[in-house]
Amino acid sequence: MTVTRKIDRVQLIPVQLPLVRPGQSLPLILQRALLAQRLRLRRGDIVCVASKVVSAAEGRIEFLNQQHVTRKARNYADRFRINPALAQIVVNEADEILGGVKGFLLTIKSGILSANAGVDVKNSPRGTATLWPADPDNSATVLRHSLEIKYGTGLGVLIVDSRVTPLRLGTTGLAIGSSGFNPIMDNRGKTDLYNRTVKVTQTNVADDLAASAHLLMSERDERIGLVIIRNAPVPVKANVSSSLKLAVRKCLVCSVLVG
Repeated sequence: MTVTRKIDRVQLIPVQLPLVRPGQSLPLILQRALLAQRLRLRRGDIVCVASKVVSAAEGRIEFLNQQHVTRKARNYADRFRINPALAQIVVNEADEILGGVKGFLLTIKSGILSANAGVDVKNSPRGTATLWPADPDNSATVLRHSLEIKYGTGLGVLIVDSRVTPLRLGTTGLAIGSSGFNPIMDNRGKTDLYNRTVKVTQTNVADDLAASAHLLMSERDERIGLVIIRNAPVPVKANVSSSLKLAVRKCLVCSVLVG
């Protein structure tokens, strides 16, 4: 007997946002944008918000001309041909710097292997660099609580940035913060097509969703700062403690890089 899992048609709904300024209420901005498009959040929706939108509202923006450049930052700037002020911000933000190439440092930030510790001048006001939110999971949780109160239903929230994949050209979506759903689907102990027990595989649900949203958000001036993922096969739960973080010693890439 063949058992087929029923999955509803997944919808991705892009929502254009205005430019967000430091100190503005992000929940209110999202609510007004949804209203303008005659949209209302439904139970189980995954609300994907671009990280720069969250960072802007939280004031996570640094002026390049206000940086005191240390010797360490200047050495990285000279070695990898990076703006010294930008290098200083990356040094401040990174938990660890593994190396780099022209224009970029390879870093570990909050357990994520990333370029420039998430610091970016693209789509940041002129003369500034935008940082990741200080605590992306908390930012997602605070936003989720506000939206759930407004719309009276259970939601998931995902904060999305972009990243590069080793030996692959171009960027894809990255979940730097999530709330309201389990970011990992554990397949261990279940069986594969040939009735063998799965021993290792876990599905990174959060990054899969982030990649879908990133496809619509794009990287230029589209201002699609919000994407609603509707009918995703992801149960919404109020309290989730799972983490996407993997110890360096267990990571195939980082264990080789760090040694």
